[in-house]
Amino acid sequence: MNDRRITIAKINTGIVIDHIPAGKAYLISQVLGLNALARETGDIIAIGINFESPSMGKKDIIKVENLSLSRDMLNVVSLIAPHATITRIADGKVIEKHKVEIPSVVGDIVICPDRFCVTNHEEVPGQFYIVDHEPLTLRCHYCESEFFGPLIKYKEKT
Repeated sequence: MNDRRITIAKINTGIVIDHIPAGKAYLISQVLGLNALARETGDIIAIGINFESPSMGKKDIIKVENLSLSRDMLNVVSLIAPHATITRIADGKVIEKHKVEIPSVVGDIVICPDRFCVTNHEEVPGQFYIVDHEPLTLRCHYCESEFFGPLIKYKEKT
């Protein structure tokens, strides 16, 4: 371990997503649409990649000014980074900190890999059941396809 010390500026109000597996912060940012949010609001979004972590070896961090996470956004984070910690900050102080939990059902945030599934042809919102946490395995409500690993594709917000 070297003695590099890297910090990301504090935010006064917003959220910090910590303990993201190294290399997953950009995926979370894309799926949550954080780039578009930053363009729209002008708020600060800081993404840190490959920070030293005693528990994880390497980790990523995302800080977003003036954002609170909806249930769907929390579900996205929990699927991509199941050990992530969400910290809510207001007036420069931590007001809430908790670990994400993988839900038993997720909504229209994942794309069914079965090209014949109704969700890929009609305006039907996706719904997926969590079959297993390790490896993360999902089952489509409509076509009952089960999939995991690289077959899990998230709907990205632009």
